[in-house]
Amino acid sequence: MLLPLAIAAQVAAHDPSVPFEKYQLPNGLTVILSEDHRLPQVAVDIWYHVGAANQVPGKSGFAHLFEHMMFSGAKHIGPQPFKILESVGTSAGAMANGTTNEDRTNYFEVVPATELPTALWLESDRMAFLLDTLDEKKLAVQRDVVSNERRQSYENRPYGTAQLRECDLFFPKPHPYYDCVIGTISEIQSASMDDLRSFFRQYYAPNNASLAIVGNFDPAQVKPLVEKYFGDIPRQADVVVPNIPQPPLPGVVQETIQDQVAKVPRLDLGWVGVRQYDPDEPAGDVLAYVLGNGKASRLYQELVQKRQLATDVDAGNDTMGQGGIFGIQATVKQGHTTKEIAPVVYQILDDVKKNGVTADEVDRAKRVILAGKLRGIERIGGFGGKADLLNRYQTYLGDPGYLSKDLERYRAVTPDAVKAFANKVLSTDHRMILDIEPAGSAAQGSK
Repeated sequence: MLLPLAIAAQVAAHDPSVPFEKYQLPNGLTVILSEDHRLPQVAVDIWYHVGAANQVPGKSGFAHLFEHMMFSGAKHIGPQPFKILESVGTSAGAMANGTTNEDRTNYFEVVPATELPTALWLESDRMAFLLDTLDEKKLAVQRDVVSNERRQSYENRPYGTAQLRECDLFFPKPHPYYDCVIGTISEIQSASMDDLRSFFRQYYAPNNASLAIVGNFDPAQVKPLVEKYFGDIPRQADVVVPNIPQPPLPGVVQETIQDQVAKVPRLDLGWVGVRQYDPDEPAGDVLAYVLGNGKASRLYQELVQKRQLATDVDAGNDTMGQGGIFGIQATVKQGHTTKEIAPVVYQILDDVKKNGVTADEVDRAKRVILAGKLRGIERIGGFGGKADLLNRYQTYLGDPGYLSKDLERYRAVTPDAVKAFANKVLSTDHRMILDIEPAGSAAQGSK
């Protein structure tokens, strides 16, 4: 059941709670248990605290490559973990998968409650015995899979090369976010068995992970299971959490990108933003919604509806553990150019910085943002479900119970806070301008 927007405006006292218990095994594994007896299912969600932030020069894409290696099997579960999950009624995709971002790698599955031991056995075997079955053939297969993913998701996708370029502009070397999470094909293909063994031993350890279990279970029965499957896995050396400053843009960085796949031009603008859970993050999210999310947003109304210069617009406040990007994209309508669009965007931004936004705009944005957060906890697992949320709060904040504080910080956003964020972040002297043109077309450019 999806929660209506009106629920998002309720006072904090009426917010749904996510009761949990957190404890730690002697080997350092953080365990988070949250009972939810609505359905006979259990979600298992494990986060390893390793992502692009932990990569070193010359080895981009390793965190993501290793995510793929974790699905190539382990000593006891065999070479195809998805087949084990399918045998107990869990299909790959939304119910069982893995993801990598800048700061962490996660693996999750939602299984029938009676099959919780199977899920714990699978995850513990991958944590403890992956290297027992790792060989050159598996590595070669996954190197090619990840290389093809880069081609499909970036190089052969409209505007994908611009996304890669943005990573490099906002996180120049030696910042580890350079080359994005996906990495470069040459460095992915250069990954050796020794590289992967070292990476695994350093980061895939119980003391560098948190395990969230949410669903229909009895904690008195689950705790011995967790101890049985994970308790004997040895602790490794502690991993230092990266704290890497994001450099400012050196000025106005303007480039034209010839895109081999795009059919129409697009204008991408970007500014150095804030880190995830920074005090200014909620105001930035609200500003992004007011500017470019939905047909009522300012950019859509002006560029698409009124002037008909664009077919689509978007704004986002992307926040990560080591930095952030506030971005705007406008896809040009056939027959027009980015040069026509840019002045209109700047005029709208200048108006926000000078006159601010309205209370109605802020309230509408907060209702949508809060509703999205509340909808997520209706699901016990999967992408953005309750188990994922508990692990997110634990990883970034050390507090799985941060939900009420998270909701409150968005409720506290005011028009003045949004205006202040715009003036702080949307600098005219330090910004990125990318004119993305279909390959072979005459670049018109914007200023």
